[in-house]
Amino acid sequence: MDNKLTKDIRIPVSLCDHTGHLDIPGFFTIFMDMASEHATDINIGMDNLGEKGLIWLAVKSKFRFYSKPKMFSTVTATTWPAEPARIRADRLYKMEQDGQLIAEGKNEWAIFHPESGKLVKFAEVYPADFIHWDEIVCEGRYAKLKDNFEDAEEIGRYKVASGDLDTSRHMNNVEYLKVIFSAFTSLQLEEMDVAEIHITYKNQCYEGEELVLKRKISEDGCEIGIIKADGTAGAIARIVTK
Repeated sequence: MDNKLTKDIRIPVSLCDHTGHLDIPGFFTIFMDMASEHATDINIGMDNLGEKGLIWLAVKSKFRFYSKPKMFSTVTATTWPAEPARIRADRLYKMEQDGQLIAEGKNEWAIFHPESGKLVKFAEVYPADFIHWDEIVCEGRYAKLKDNFEDAEEIGRYKVASGDLDTSRHMNNVEYLKVIFSAFTSLQLEEMDVAEIHITYKNQCYEGEELVLKRKISEDGCEIGIIKADGTAGAIARIVTK
């Protein structure tokens, strides 16, 4: 049972922006695909949990970006799980190119039982004999993001479509990033030069829901709230620029 997954990946055009480089949602897509694959390899994937009536639940993410690889260039991406706590656990990621670290990150995950509405202890489903890879990346705490966007600037609206859903029939966690970055013009994206992203997933969003994107400017970037019709936040992101 491999305690990490490493892949050489040639950056596809489908994940690149108008400058011909991997875009921010593209980083997340590569990492999330690898996380899902590796979870399946160690018998805690979506199918494994589904047999028990359980689902993975993304809680928080924190990622740092040092450079963007060019279209069709090759990177080496790696993911591995940290040793879990009682009901939450981190999964870690890094991407390298020519021996240099170009991105690193982590997600906090929980295992959820939709029927009872409760989180499940990792010990109930996690492989007891798993030996964890001991490397730590993207050190530091997750940001504490507040969902007060009442007086914030509205920058866009989005209706959740069928293509945004995962196998649990709620909005896939990567799709939130696509919605956020699609709210900016190409010129704004070039000027942003993203150094770090924090995102907290607050409430599940479903097909047909109309979401309002609101922005609060800060000294080092901005915070984006994805707000549901009832005023609660689906997700909140902090974008830190260089």
